[in-house]
Amino acid sequence: MNARTVHMALRGTSAALAVLAAVQVLLAGSFLSGHYAVLRWHMLGGFSMVVVALLQAVLVFLPGRRERPSSLPREGVMIPLLLATQGILGVYRILELHVPIGVLMAIGTVHGATWAWKTPLPSAREQAGAVPA
Repeated sequence: MNARTVHMALRGTSAALAVLAAVQVLLAGSFLSGHYAVLRWHMLGGFSMVVVALLQAVLVFLPGRRERPSSLPREGVMIPLLLATQGILGVYRILELHVPIGVLMAIGTVHGATWAWKTPLPSAREQAGAVPA
């Protein structure tokens, strides 16, 4: 994998996390409105977010990491851990923490997607010149 491919994959995972976070907010609102059947979908969405975040955590350590912000590896590892913590808080219905942390995480995923899409891709010519002999 080259840095361009890794960055495109980071764009995909960050966009997926942002969309899943938005869906989580909608499902939580529906649950709080009395539609209790959506709680299962909310849980499955949370598990999906953990899986995507784990994939993203691997991607931040692949080629091109020198061109990315130095905080990205820390954030890449923290996001799956925070999502897992969110899952634990949700399962045990500790909503005093689950809801506000969920709101902050939804904002954070959109921020991460914004970074990934605003950052230009490494050019194909740079990648061609970087091939080892």
